[in-house]
Amino acid sequence: MKDEKILVVRTEDVYEEFGKFEGFLKTSLEELLDFLKRCGFFRDRLEAEYDESTKQIIPYVVILDGRKVLLTKRTTKQSEKRLHNLYSLGIGGHAREEDGNTPQEAFLKGLEREMNEEAEVELKELEFLGLINSSSTEVSKVHLGALFVGKGKFVSMKEKELFEWHLVEFDELGKYLGVMEGWSKIAANVLLNLFRPRN
Repeated sequence: MKDEKILVVRTEDVYEEFGKFEGFLKTSLEELLDFLKRCGFFRDRLEAEYDESTKQIIPYVVILDGRKVLLTKRTTKQSEKRLHNLYSLGIGGHAREEDGNTPQEAFLKGLEREMNEEAEVELKELEFLGLINSSSTEVSKVHLGALFVGKGKFVSMKEKELFEWHLVEFDELGKYLGVMEGWSKIAANVLLNLFRPRN
């Protein structure tokens, strides 16, 4: 894990702004960007990873290709050993200080950079759904997810040594819940409720 300055907010500010929620909270992108403008700052990642007084803001994008969803599996070559060999729905990562001149710009540019680094996707639509917060693991306690859905055509993963990947039929998504990392379970349930066809 390399040392870099990443976008964080104080945990107490998150709960004061959005309530002490667990799981998913629907909110708007405008509300999040306003919060980052007021409360976001940059901190050394090596400190932030093990300090629950702040939360690292992670853009987390689920890719939908028609009725298929991108499911990835982290390999042992990834730096975050605590997430090895778990399935993930989201593409994303830390927003860095060099991504933008302000916290909100760094968040948006970091989102774009992370997507471009990790996957090749012909994106047609990007929709923000809300926030993911979980206190279930040591990793999730120090992160706050910003959940997006990206609709378009998935081409391939770029970081092939870091990920295995599959395009899974949306209706089959529930079968993978037991082998997903925590945020992905939360995101999967949100998507299943939002995008499952109504009878």
